[in-house]
Amino acid sequence: MKKILLLLPIICLFAFTSCGGGQPGSAQAGSGAAEPLRAVELTIPAVFFEEDEGLTPGDDLTEYIRENDFNDAAWNADGSMTISMSLERFESFKESMIESTNMALSGIVKSAEYPFVLGYEATAEFKITTILVDRAGHSMGGMNAAFLPVFVGITVGMYRGFVGEDEYYSVIIADAETGKRIEGIDFPIKEE
Repeated sequence: MKKILLLLPIICLFAFTSCGGGQPGSAQAGSGAAEPLRAVELTIPAVFFEEDEGLTPGDDLTEYIRENDFNDAAWNADGSMTISMSLERFESFKESMIESTNMALSGIVKSAEYPFVLGYEATAEFKITTILVDRAGHSMGGMNAAFLPVFVGITVGMYRGFVGEDEYYSVIIADAETGKRIEGIDFPIKEE
């Protein structure tokens, strides 16, 4: 579980330096031009600012807006921040988040904590992420093996949440040799 919590600030730090996150919504602003400009709004939850030493709710955001090429950014009453950016800037941010998520997933392949992880596959937008494992090593992996689907789910969920993909996605642990599913989790996890 500590490994999960250690990765979150790294992903959050990347998100702050790259842009911001939340649910995108298409907004249109007319400036008398023939075609209205398109913008995307993202909201970063307040919890992310508890880990960020650079921004505190209420801080002036003028420089932050300029440095990150945003249209606007504003603090919300609950401590979250809403950012508006051009569609082009959002697409650039999204590509950076895909790269960051792939790097995080690649980092677990044959790592000291997960020596049984041999690779991964992901569909577009990480809707289904399959972690390929050595079945025997996975069965001897203890807590690392037990928490692997949750760890991957949080990593993928950060991407999906920041770029506004729908909340439903799956993580599958599969035998690398046979391709057969060992276990899996659908997110969000439903309470029974």
